[in-house]
Amino acid sequence: MKNLFIKSILLIVSCWFAVFSVNAHELTSEKRVIQDDALWHLVDDNKTPDITQLIKQYNQSSNAISSLLGRSGAALAKLPITAMQAGNWYVMPVANFVDQGHAYWQDELGNIKQLADFSQFQQPQSVVLMHGQAFKLTLKKPSTGNLWIYIKAKHYPTPAHIAVVPESQFIASSFVVNSLSIVTITVMLMLAIMALILFIKTRYKVAAFCFGYVGLHGLGWAMAAGLGQIIYPMSPVNTSYAGMYLFPFAIGCASYFAYYLFNFNRLKPIKNRLLVYYANIALLLGVGMLFLPFTWVFYLSHLLASIWVWVSLFVGYKMLSLQDFRAKYFFTGNLVYSLSLVYYMLSHFTAFDGPSPELVVMLALSIDCVCIVMSLSEWLRLKQQEFNHVMHQSRFDALTGVGNRLLLNEKLADLQNKYLVVFIDCDSIKQLNDQLGHAQGDQFLIYVADLMQQQLADLGQVFRTGGDEFIGLCEVNQGNDLVSLKWNIEKRLQEINIQVKQRWPASGISYGIATSEEGKSASQCLSIADSRMYEVKSQHKAQATSEV
Repeated sequence: MKNLFIKSILLIVSCWFAVFSVNAHELTSEKRVIQDDALWHLVDDNKTPDITQLIKQYNQSSNAISSLLGRSGAALAKLPITAMQAGNWYVMPVANFVDQGHAYWQDELGNIKQLADFSQFQQPQSVVLMHGQAFKLTLKKPSTGNLWIYIKAKHYPTPAHIAVVPESQFIASSFVVNSLSIVTITVMLMLAIMALILFIKTRYKVAAFCFGYVGLHGLGWAMAAGLGQIIYPMSPVNTSYAGMYLFPFAIGCASYFAYYLFNFNRLKPIKNRLLVYYANIALLLGVGMLFLPFTWVFYLSHLLASIWVWVSLFVGYKMLSLQDFRAKYFFTGNLVYSLSLVYYMLSHFTAFDGPSPELVVMLALSIDCVCIVMSLSEWLRLKQQEFNHVMHQSRFDALTGVGNRLLLNEKLADLQNKYLVVFIDCDSIKQLNDQLGHAQGDQFLIYVADLMQQQLADLGQVFRTGGDEFIGLCEVNQGNDLVSLKWNIEKRLQEINIQVKQRWPASGISYGIATSEEGKSASQCLSIADSRMYEVKSQHKAQATSEV
């Protein structure tokens, strides 16, 4: 009778293991993914979970939920496991935000031990995997048992699949994920620093908002990737959520950046301020979201992202159609980023398998940030051209192309050596205008200015300071002195006067020369040269009268 009882027990145990083996997930040298399809059971949300009580709740619950997608709270999964040989595997619950995570192993005798605490905060990470969590499962011998996984989060944005990967594959894949994440975050933050330096140097608002655009995206994704918890694991809050809270501010800066990039601030129509209205709404939402539950924050951030996809592409395409060179970079970057955002958001609202949405967005965003900084550099180049054009207009005479009085004053202030000034006045310009018209008078002035530039180019510079008045400024260099310089200039001025009279017989030039040794200041030298010019002019008038 006793033997019959023992045989019955052995038969029941054998049947149980047979059924268990059929339903168990066999661990091999290949990656295995357990889909989030009736995988999880919702359990009580306890601050310090008791695995015994959790298993009791699990067994008492009638059915598993279809998926954790879009849900929140605590959940427990039971994975029957069998391994035909000893080995190391890594288990990865696919959940972006995990406040608490615990793993337990229950052997075939029912003994339970904790394998890992993979909570995202207030807990140093034993396994570093950006954008996710992982823990190590070590079986020292062929084993059969149950793997219990407990997770708790404020929101599950994707189906919570569970991947079991052999150690060698995990090391390779985690290296790729972590490396790409660090590289893309570094690129974004370095570009943000460049934009900040440009703002400090130029004080242009467009550079400030470029810094906010790129920097907040980089910081947000650094937090979402888990760097905040890696750097400061004992943080009182889960910094992985920070990316969603920072996103509205990043989008607000992006909208303001587009507004200033294309100089909409110079235009009056109300449609050109739509980017400002959207930016202000995003920034206000960002402040308000600090006081909302995370689920609201999650969906509001997605709403802002959806709107930004259309806004950025419309603005980029519209400006590209207007042949705005800056739009080439802006549109290209936002097209890549927008496509990745659409892919990222679809992964949060539909169950589908594909490349990591987080990595896709980060790679696309790093490309976008490069394009954004390039569009900023193009804006600065155009601004520099505009500045140079204004500077040229303010310092050069529009008619003759020679320098004006402002440029003359700057050159006088910069003089280091001895110099001389030449005061030049065109003769009979009034009669010429009266007889031939002002158009011919302008041609005369252009001709005289060109002659002076040609004759004096190697000795100094010519400036137009009035209607028919010009001033030449010549600085002494190693190749000459004041005496030889004065003689050389007088000779050339006489040649200019001859050439002018050959073409315009009724006219000519009168000039006076003064050196820096004759006056205590540049203004005194100019006054002396002016007086000498009038002496020559009087001689020319007397000569013209005698000839008549």
